Order: sequence, then C-alpha cells, then structure tokens
Amino acid sequence: MNLKKLQDKISQYKTYLESENCHRELYKWESIKYFQEHWNTEADDLHAMYNASLNNLTSRRQWKGRDFFPKEMMLKFIKAEPEYVRLAFRDLFNESKGVDGRVDRFLFYCEELLKIYKEKFPHAKENDHYHTHKVVMMYLTNRYPENHTLYRFKDFRRFLESVDAKNISSSHDLERYAKVTKTIGTFLNKDEEIISLSNARLEDNHYQGENRLMIHEFLIVTNRA
Repeated sequence: MNLKKLQDKISQYKTYLESENCHRELYKWESIKYFQEHWNTEADDLHAMYNASLNNLTSRRQWKGRDFFPKEMMLKFIKAEPEYVRLAFRDLFNESKGVDGRVDRFLFYCEELLKIYKEKFPHAKENDHYHTHKVVMMYLTNRYPENHTLYRFKDFRRFLESVDAKNISSSHDLERYAKVTKTIGTFLNKDEEIISLSNARLEDNHYQGENRLMIHEFLIVTNRA
C-alpha cells in the first residue's frame, strides 16, 4: 500500500467532513442505533424483533430498493421457518469464527430458506432471497459495530487499486477487507481533527458508541473523486 496515496485520501476525507455534504451517510449511524436497541436473537417473536431492528426514519435504502428486498424476504422466511432463521443468525453472530466462513454459511442458509419457502408456498413468485455479501455485512456491522464495517466490493477494490495494493482479488475476500479496514481505522483514529469533525455531526438519533462506520464512509467518499 502506497502510504503517500493513503495520506492524500485521508486529507480528502477531512475536507469532506468540513463540507456541507458531511451528513449524507449518517442514516447508517441511525440504522445501527435501531438495531442495537431492538436486536435479540432469542426473542419469542422473531418476526416483530427483526422488523423493529431494521428500521430507519431517514432512509431504508440499505435493505429496500428497485428489485432489492432482503428485509421483506427475511420476514417471509421467519414466518415460514423461524427456528432455521434463528439458527442462521446465531451462527452469523458468533464472533469466535472467521468472518468469511460465517458470511458464506449465512448465504447458504438463505438459499436453503428460499427452497423451503417455495416448497411451503408453491405458488409464490419470489425467486431471490436478495441477500448478498453487502447485506450480510450490514447485519454484522449493525450487531457488532466495534468489530465490523459496512462493505461494498467495488469500493474496496477501487481503493486497493488507488493505493497500489498488490494481489487484488477479483472476488470477495472479507478477511483481507477486515485487515485493510483495520489499518485505515488506525490512521483515521490518530487524527484528532477527523474524530472531532465526525463526532460533531452526530445527533440523538445516531449511534454514538464505538464503531467503525467512518472507515466505510472514508472508502465511499475518497472513491468519488
């Protein structure tokens, strides 16, 4: 990784935090707050708990968009097979296991849940569970924001290319993503001005505990230039 290019990106991010646009990603801090307040894998009413956990008054684009309905499908899966869904989230949120394996298994669970759903409701038109690496990393980030950050493969790959990283994979590599984002976080957290500017944006509806969302925002912002 080219340190000079990384430092240039950090300066670019600082300029963003000083701009009028610095609030446009904060709905993600709001999503974490809802999730932290409501999530309970062992809740008796898994459907109501999940629905309340994935909420946001500012934007729902993390789980709803054009031809993109992961929340809607998971709610249907919960109605069809709640204990299987509970098992999938227990495994995903087991921090003693590697992130790559957990994400891959969760996506496998979603494939199986889709099969079960279509068997129970043969006339259902749904053919996609809409869960991707990005969506599953959203769950992990919302549950453990101090350990994980949101993920978009194209942003990560573009960042690696821009700082002259070597051996860039053409497929998902969440273990490397965790290592690289940890390095970025170390640099960002050493800059007191960046920390001050970022924290000054946060309001009561935003999660303000320890988290790594700034790293995800850094990747998005510095890739826009």
